[in-house]
Amino acid sequence: MTVSAGGCPVRKLVPPDERSGPPVERIGGPDGERWVFRSFELVRSVLREESAFHQAGFGADGLRRASMRPPILYLEGPAHRAQRRGARLFTPKITEGYRPMVEDLAERLVGRLRSDRATDLTTLSLRMAVEVAARVVGLTNSSIPAMTRRLDTFFDGDPLASRWTPRTTIKLLRTHSATFRFYWLDVKPAIRARRRHPDRTDDVISQLVERDFTDLEILTECLTYGAAGMVTTREFITVAAWHLLDDPALLARFRAGDRQDRLAIVNEALRLEPVVGHLLRRADRTVTLPGPDGPIAVAAGDLVDLDIRAANTDAATIGEAPLELRPDRSLPRAVPATVLSFGDGNHRCPGAPIAIMETEIFLSSLFARDVVATGPPRVRWNPVTLGYDLDQFDLRLAPPETSQV
Repeated sequence: MTVSAGGCPVRKLVPPDERSGPPVERIGGPDGERWVFRSFELVRSVLREESAFHQAGFGADGLRRASMRPPILYLEGPAHRAQRRGARLFTPKITEGYRPMVEDLAERLVGRLRSDRATDLTTLSLRMAVEVAARVVGLTNSSIPAMTRRLDTFFDGDPLASRWTPRTTIKLLRTHSATFRFYWLDVKPAIRARRRHPDRTDDVISQLVERDFTDLEILTECLTYGAAGMVTTREFITVAAWHLLDDPALLARFRAGDRQDRLAIVNEALRLEPVVGHLLRRADRTVTLPGPDGPIAVAAGDLVDLDIRAANTDAATIGEAPLELRPDRSLPRAVPATVLSFGDGNHRCPGAPIAIMETEIFLSSLFARDVVATGPPRVRWNPVTLGYDLDQFDLRLAPPETSQV
């Protein structure tokens, strides 16, 4: 267990090339110069500048060259607002309506744990995230276990691999094959069902069909929601469980607390370990931003790297010991408990309440049992999300004679 001098758990995940540099930096790279912003206030100001920046990460440039409507992640302005109307699917009332389903699913998945063999937590957490997101998106006309395997294959590849080797070529072919199978076996049946019943409007695919999106556009939207709502939630559940399993005092507090206490731990874990470590934006016009040492002039066309990891640990906003996990942390009124882990402004993740709810429910079900880890998860760094990928986190139930729960 990694703890600070004061006894609190600290950030576990630090990429090998991370720079702790100044709040504002202009640096060079393989694709030219870019701004790097690490100040919370500066990063948030860029995310809230709706008319001045557009998405430059997650393969945005390649997608813009395609002759199709881009998914919601890449839209700006009126087109984004029109598509964002689907956010009504994530209102507090609708989100709470998913609770019984999520609680039942968590119990079924955690019930697979045994004392005589290990189970990879990342497999369980991905199944959890896929099944919940599938209900919201509308991917409900195919096998959930099979779809989970297809999506796991898709997101295990690197479609933006810069070095073409036999290994990356094979992975790319597997990714393309998984994409085709995901479309044909999961997305197409859902589209067909909703075209037969156009009165249905309670999921994303229904709304896209109503707006005459093509099958390819719906597939791309589903993959976007898959990345945002499935893979990231898997990582978040896993890293929160890792912190709890490594810290007996924190785990005891989680088990003894009420829902608000558990949510405080979950939110603080995500603040400390944001799944998407950086967001990239490109300036559409010259804009002046309020920097920590005075105004910053960003020229039209400049690439801006928003370091979410640094912004989430900016002591000027977060307070003392920003690299420690402190569930009782007091933040400024306008700063959410997860800080910028779900983004901000017009592109703030609409599914944040569902992700937090399912994480708290899953972990509550998991730690109602006495579970032990055989070791830490394997950590990899994803070049697309600019964040971490965790897998091979093997858990088992403690033998009955040693159980402490």
